[in-house]
Amino acid sequence: MLTLAQEAEQRRREIEAARNLPTDLIARAKAEGLVRMWTAKAYGGLQLSVRETMQRLQPIAYHNASLAWVLAVTNCSSLFSGYFPSEMATQLYSDKNAMIGGFAGPVGVAQITDGGIQVSGQWSWGSGIRHCSHIVGGARFMQGEQMVGAALAFFLPEEIELEDNWHVVGLKGTNSINYRAENVFIPNGRWSFFPLSEAQIDAPLYRFSSLGALSLSVAVVGLGLAERAVHEIQAIAQAKSPMGQGKPLAKRSVSQQAIGKIYGNYWGAHSLFYNTIAKAEAEAAKGACSAETKAAIRLAACHTTHLAKEVVQEAYRIAGGSAVWEAGKLEELHRDMHVVSQHAMVADANYRTAGAVFLGNRVPEFLL
Repeated sequence: MLTLAQEAEQRRREIEAARNLPTDLIARAKAEGLVRMWTAKAYGGLQLSVRETMQRLQPIAYHNASLAWVLAVTNCSSLFSGYFPSEMATQLYSDKNAMIGGFAGPVGVAQITDGGIQVSGQWSWGSGIRHCSHIVGGARFMQGEQMVGAALAFFLPEEIELEDNWHVVGLKGTNSINYRAENVFIPNGRWSFFPLSEAQIDAPLYRFSSLGALSLSVAVVGLGLAERAVHEIQAIAQAKSPMGQGKPLAKRSVSQQAIGKIYGNYWGAHSLFYNTIAKAEAEAAKGACSAETKAAIRLAACHTTHLAKEVVQEAYRIAGGSAVWEAGKLEELHRDMHVVSQHAMVADANYRTAGAVFLGNRVPEFLL
């Protein structure tokens, strides 16, 4: 696993120029089970705990955030394997190279027809979908102007049109492109009503909050970036002597104070992140997660990302002119972190959701 991540780091220029991950790296990730960490064992997956998966993803993000991001979000799609009827789950997940990505939000439109549904729509943030065996697209059922339900449609790659629009500041290698479908027939067995009902496989992983798992998967990429930023600024501080100031940054009190805060923010984020997961998994081992626990997960993901961004930004600031060079790592970390932190699952609105629950308000389940 680490060797794969280190190679991705060494090939960063190639990855960013292509705006996509190389096929050979993804093939190795598939062979190592890194896209099936949350796929049920019944369908050949690893069915790892949330904590185990996060502990595998963070060191990958430490080396290359684009690879970690694609693995993180496609693993979230493998969670569905615990919810779908066995016939459908077998079709989607039993192949050892199965990899599912896409956008589950109901932005498309679907109509029920004989033997399946007809789906049209355009979706964004299709991270890694050029490497996927199926591409998910969320769609809504309409009655006039009223939305009366939602579905997850699983397209074959040849059933969608890809838009080469991923020209961005960071996470360049994720190829998180737009994709569209025009009146595509999805047969029964390749679509499901959404939100999903109770899991078909009774295991702690599938009693954990699925949206919480997604938010944590975004946050862990930021946590890996923050960890690398800590190590980068530590090395720079030992070596760099600002012009006219004589002693290196590591010997200057102002730098020591700033870097002390960086360490505090990183270890605060790390502790909050993994302690929250441990508490939620202990609850999921006994039964369904409560609304308060789901809110705590969303808060932890949001605040971890906030602290991680502070770490990366401050490391970049302290490094001064040394941070801006493409040959260095801080420039890459800075760009990637500012894309990770833009994701809706870790945006500031999640503070409001958590606060509402903690203050005794009823929050709709689909927000947790």
